[in-house]
Amino acid sequence: MTKTRGLKEAKIKLGDLDKVISKILRKKKKAKIFESGCGYGKVMTELKKKFGKKIDIVGMNLMPDHGDKKKIISFALKENIITKNEVKQLKSIKLIFGDAGKKLPFKTSSIDLVYSQTSSYLYKDKMHFFEEVARILSKEGIAKITIPESSSPPKKFLPLLRIYDNKKFIPFEKFIKKYKIIKIKKTTSGNKFIEINSGKLNFDLSLKSSLNINKLNKKLFGVISIYSKNKTK
Repeated sequence: MTKTRGLKEAKIKLGDLDKVISKILRKKKKAKIFESGCGYGKVMTELKKKFGKKIDIVGMNLMPDHGDKKKIISFALKENIITKNEVKQLKSIKLIFGDAGKKLPFKTSSIDLVYSQTSSYLYKDKMHFFEEVARILSKEGIAKITIPESSSPPKKFLPLLRIYDNKKFIPFEKFIKKYKIIKIKKTTSGNKFIEINSGKLNFDLSLKSSLNINKLNKKLFGVISIYSKNKTK
């Protein structure tokens, strides 16, 4: 279940987040972290238990039904991630709700680590999300995001992220090669993920249409996002 995946699963999909945070903390006293699509907050809970006051974490879900503070605490207790005496550690975790494909509610260069485990395939405006992630990253910040096809539906719906230039289809991996701060990398397990560094990303794309395939089949999840390259004047 996506909402209940923790650090163990994140390491397979995104690499070792513990090591990333430890590296940040060698340079600054406190790390600011943002998880997009946090679900029931298992990763946030495990990180908070390990690093305590050394990290500030903000999690984002589309709506409270997908996971609010009450669900996060009850899930952490049920899964024995924390004890009742440790509940107070989770009170500093912040939750926000909204569409991650729109402007993220953070100041420019304010977040040290952004991670998102298996949720970008559900975003309507995936490319704008990547642009926003680059904007909010601190000078030495880093983002690790599963590729939009990570939890894909049947092949007939793929790819979920489609980019066109004068009706010519451009694969996402090929399209981003000219942008230095965004790359496709692999974990030691061989899983592809997107890595973004701080800077300005402007893909110069327009979102032309989108389709939530769950409306076609209740058993399937994912949003097809179709972009076109803006015409140069």
